[in-house]
Amino acid sequence: MLIAAERLGIAGLLEQQLQQSQADRYSWALSQFPELTPKAYRWVPEMIEISKTLGSAGVTPIMFQGAADVYRFVADTPLGKETPENRDKTRQGRDVVRLLAHIRS
Repeated sequence: MLIAAERLGIAGLLEQQLQQSQADRYSWALSQFPELTPKAYRWVPEMIEISKTLGSAGVTPIMFQGAADVYRFVADTPLGKETPENRDKTRQGRDVVRLLAHIRS
């Protein structure tokens, strides 16, 4: 959602809304993004397995299929090719969103 907002030029509006409605959750998510990118590849198979499990239980698997797609996208970017050890430790969550928004899949 944050990548889409950045691409659409409405990131500031979305940030305002998130700061008003769920500031703690938004801040927590931003803090996780820098560490998430080099590990994104690990979550693709997990999201696929969760979607299969939900589908077999008669629950829509679409959300987790989408999560797998997002993690796959991130894993295939230069940020996703970094390792936890060699990633830019000064990069903030908003930086991650901006960088990913400028990469087209």
